[in-house]
Amino acid sequence: MIQSGSLHTSTCRERERQTETETEQDATLQSPLSLVCAVGSQDTVLSDNDIKTHLIPFLESLGPREDVLILPPDYTRLPSQAGKITRFIAEYYNFIDDDEADDKSEPERKKARTTKSSSKPNITILPALGTHAPMTETQIRSMFGDELADKKDPCSPFVVHDWRNHVVTIGHAPANMVSAATDGMVKQQWPAQLNKLVWEKRHYNPQKQPHKSLILSIGQ
Repeated sequence: MIQSGSLHTSTCRERERQTETETEQDATLQSPLSLVCAVGSQDTVLSDNDIKTHLIPFLESLGPREDVLILPPDYTRLPSQAGKITRFIAEYYNFIDDDEADDKSEPERKKARTTKSSSKPNITILPALGTHAPMTETQIRSMFGDELADKKDPCSPFVVHDWRNHVVTIGHAPANMVSAATDGMVKQQWPAQLNKLVWEKRHYNPQKQPHKSLILSIGQ
């Protein structure tokens, strides 16, 4: 019985060591953690500093980039603060200046500089319109701020999503899934489509662009 118990204990320990090794190996293959923020409640109001406290470390974990595509919602989601988050991302990547820099003390400005990316990527902003009308200049300025609205060199970072012409079909939802989701009203397969610009960001030339393009979906 003692020998059997010793063998069982040894086998369990070996399995535990094997599991720990596999877990460590899996951990080394994981991508940077997603930005999961559980801060807030019905009565909580997040300040700009609160948002940056969670946003900046996430961006830092992604490393330097040469190309960033931001996908915020459109003006119908103005209260979501997605426009403000988009602006903070642009500030972090040195695409625009901090619009509050003049109001900060020198120690605060120095601290702000240390929380910015070492790279200065090209940034494109593609509001997720769906089938909505394009955002107006006034709406862009109201949601994303003057710095991004006035950015015109060499062109505006904002791109209009054309859901009729600028999409690519990347697959299809099977007919049985569509039928179940529509209570049998539609019984055919349905195309899964993406904006062409998003789909094309999968490809890059390492000789010209050392890092993959970064696509950030804000509040989708």
